[in-house]
Amino acid sequence: MITVSEESRRMQDMMKMYAMPGMDMGAMGREGETLVLNANNQLVSYVLDNKEGENVELICEQLYDLALLQQAPLQPEAMTKFISRSNKIMMLLTK
Repeated sequence: MITVSEESRRMQDMMKMYAMPGMDMGAMGREGETLVLNANNQLVSYVLDNKEGENVELICEQLYDLALLQQAPLQPEAMTKFISRSNKIMMLLTK
């Protein structure tokens, strides 16, 4: 999961409230966020034990995007990458 500091959350709310039409809110960055992982989770354990593994980067990106989805929908480009990566992971499972 991703936690957001109170200060960052309030700043994001304020920026949304006062945003000009057409302003890209995704360009604000992800400041004040902390990714929290469960070390007992099998995927997290795999990543920690196999840092140089073949699919570790793929798994890390997927875990991060899943945590982001908990907060809000992904931006269109990020959603496209997420779906493509999900398809790649499913193909790996068929081998």
